[in-house]
Amino acid sequence: MRKPLREILNDIKYAAFIVFVVSLMFSESVKLIALYGFMMPVFFIQLYRREIHIRLSLLEYGFIAFVISCAFSGLFAANIPEYIKGMKDITRIAMLFFISASLTDERHIVIVLRCLYTATAVMAVFGVFEAVKFHKPLDLHMLGHYNYTAMYLIIVSNALIAVIVFSEFRTKTRAKIMKGAAAFLLSITITAAVMTTMRAAFATLFIFAVIIVATKRRAVVSKAIAAGFAAFALVAAYMFRPMWTKLSSGESLIRRLYIWKYALGVIQQTRALGTGLNNFKYTYPAAVEGGRSIFDAHSVYINTAVQCGFPGLCSLLAIAVGFIVRWRSISDSGAFHMEIKYAALGGTLVIFVGGIFDTTLHHETGMLFAILTGFMAGLPQEGQGRQVITT
Repeated sequence: MRKPLREILNDIKYAAFIVFVVSLMFSESVKLIALYGFMMPVFFIQLYRREIHIRLSLLEYGFIAFVISCAFSGLFAANIPEYIKGMKDITRIAMLFFISASLTDERHIVIVLRCLYTATAVMAVFGVFEAVKFHKPLDLHMLGHYNYTAMYLIIVSNALIAVIVFSEFRTKTRAKIMKGAAAFLLSITITAAVMTTMRAAFATLFIFAVIIVATKRRAVVSKAIAAGFAAFALVAAYMFRPMWTKLSSGESLIRRLYIWKYALGVIQQTRALGTGLNNFKYTYPAAVEGGRSIFDAHSVYINTAVQCGFPGLCSLLAIAVGFIVRWRSISDSGAFHMEIKYAALGGTLVIFVGGIFDTTLHHETGMLFAILTGFMAGLPQEGQGRQVITT
């Protein structure tokens, strides 16, 4: 019997999603083919056929407004090719959010996430080996700078903690195996995160652990898990001397304060209209940093205000507030809902709390945040059905 077109489209989107998350850290070309060649076309076909319906709220409007404000910033860009590169980045983040919200099958979402976690751990092992071999801080080439690598690894680490604490399985044996596997992957990602020597993203792991401890559900288990991995992270930081040295240094904060002061001056000069995406470096005198270019303002809020102006900052804050409102409204009716809900929270902490000290919402880190937030956005709210409804 032939499959209905609706099921075929869902299968294509699901398969492409797996390819996308596995290639997120491995291959730019495969990732782009999966997104632009399959996921986006299927998403728009499903919208046209009215097989999916997205109920808009502050969170969704925030993403839409963010794309519009970023596009508007191109009017003031000194370097148009750099602006276009930034727009491609922002567009991918927004599209991944809406596509993720349209993936409705719980089993499919779980498999996609397990593939994501495994691929991340595999790449992290390679990064650890390379860092030890060349005696340098860990960075994963597809993620870019050490900061971006740390952000990505901490988002995945927080999501794995959510798996261990909240996921449920049919049998105790299967539960032990699956949670043991998650704990093994978590130990790898935390070790790799420590070896990046980046502190801001790393601090969000401890904030997330505190939140997990504070949850009423499974209080004993959550406290043991959070305390155990927090202790493991501290031991790893102590044993890896470059991280320990970085923790005792305040040099980077002093540099950030100077950059922020300069950025606030740029905002005043541009009348909060923006300089254009990826154009901050063309306003900052390289001589100040000994000839090195400063590519962003080292804060997602200040950097957004500099590059996209007041409208961009407002839309970014709308995403943050919209997330909180949606997160609080999600039904706690099952283990799957709790796992996705807290995995998304872990990613959001890195973006918006770690974002105080780093520019976080871009590249693979922003895409990972969009995927987890989109999965959460598709969960049912109290007294409602799914936000993304198949007909």
